[in-house]
Amino acid sequence: MKFNCKLCFSTFVLLNTCLASKFVSQSEKKGATLVTDVQPKCFKSEYNIRTAGDLAAISDCAVISGSIHVSDFDSDTLYLGSIKEVKGDLTVKNCSSLLRMEGPSLNSVGGMFELNTLNSLTSLSFPKLESVETLKWKVLPILTFVNFDSGIKKINSVIMSDTSLTGFGGFNVETLKTLNINNNRFLERIESTVSEITEELLISANARNIRVSLPNLVWVKTLTVKDTEDINLESLQIVEKSADFSHNKFTKLDLPNMKSTGNTLSIINNKNLKDVNFDKLSEVGGGLMIIDNDQIDEIDFFSSLRSVGGAIEFHGNIKSNHFNDLKIIKGSAIMKSSSESFDCSDWMKNEVARVVRGGKVECGSGKSSTTEVLLVDESGESTQGEPGINDNNKNTSNKESFLKQKNGASSNWTTFSKKFAMVVSVYSIGILLQLL
Repeated sequence: MKFNCKLCFSTFVLLNTCLASKFVSQSEKKGATLVTDVQPKCFKSEYNIRTAGDLAAISDCAVISGSIHVSDFDSDTLYLGSIKEVKGDLTVKNCSSLLRMEGPSLNSVGGMFELNTLNSLTSLSFPKLESVETLKWKVLPILTFVNFDSGIKKINSVIMSDTSLTGFGGFNVETLKTLNINNNRFLERIESTVSEITEELLISANARNIRVSLPNLVWVKTLTVKDTEDINLESLQIVEKSADFSHNKFTKLDLPNMKSTGNTLSIINNKNLKDVNFDKLSEVGGGLMIIDNDQIDEIDFFSSLRSVGGAIEFHGNIKSNHFNDLKIIKGSAIMKSSSESFDCSDWMKNEVARVVRGGKVECGSGKSSTTEVLLVDESGESTQGEPGINDNNKNTSNKESFLKQKNGASSNWTTFSKKFAMVVSVYSIGILLQLL
């Protein structure tokens, strides 16, 4: 019995010692981690990195409290080691030897993630990166590989220019401030689930066959789409300021849910564009310009348009137009058609002139090198104006004749003025001689 009690007591002491030892060991480990997290070297406002040694000195910090600025880096690989979070900016600029960037643990950049003028950079690997304030990449001429395995789930702005990337995606966010993607000559695909862009959407000068898909976008402040082969904006409803579709290669521009633009709507020089749909567009806050779209010969795709806050101007091989619900144009209405079948009488008297307030109504067709002009005041009263020039008329000889007539009249008046001045001068000299 005594043996058993002693055995029990010994067992209790042994267990107690082991547990205490384990507790102390875990506490020491936690303490060590805590010490690592609060190392003074990890808590600076700014880190200027020029060598691999500079970077290695902070690569064991889990959190960098400030910004990391890398320039003229002396190695071909930039390795961020154990860094999980950069609370400030991460900028890498002017590193001619840099080939690769790797951040195996990096999850968040609180400020701007900027890459600029990295002429040798070919690959980026940030498999855990999920949160960035602003992504700004410029002049990365041979960058072809980017690894964002986790997908960016929180980002405010994307600015990407002059890279060799072939696709843009992996940004699963609902709201962006800016989406600006330009001059990426190999970029063939842009895809995003974004539903709101609070400042600027700009897509321009990328690959010739680029296809843009923003099927969930509902609201954008300013929209510019150029040099694209295909565009999907099927959910777009509001453009707070201007919308510009220029120099594109697409054959179809379908915005079936778009209701209004705050400023100008421009559809200019889209040589292949045939099918256009703005069925729900009721208000254009600024001007409406449809100019030099070779395949558009009928403007009948604004069936719900009621008001235009500026001028409207249409140029091209336009044969007819229809604005059944249009109530007011707060500016001029200019039609310059190269088609001989366009009837200017409707434009001048019925279709458009009746709703213009405070501007001019001008129309020219392929039948004439000149245009008819009416001057309309804010009450709708009109007076005849001087003829203008139809820039779209194919008969250049008539246009030249018109210019000669104008120039001839001006020349005759100039000659008369000179002769009259000479007579007055001679007469004045004669009077002075008599007085002497």
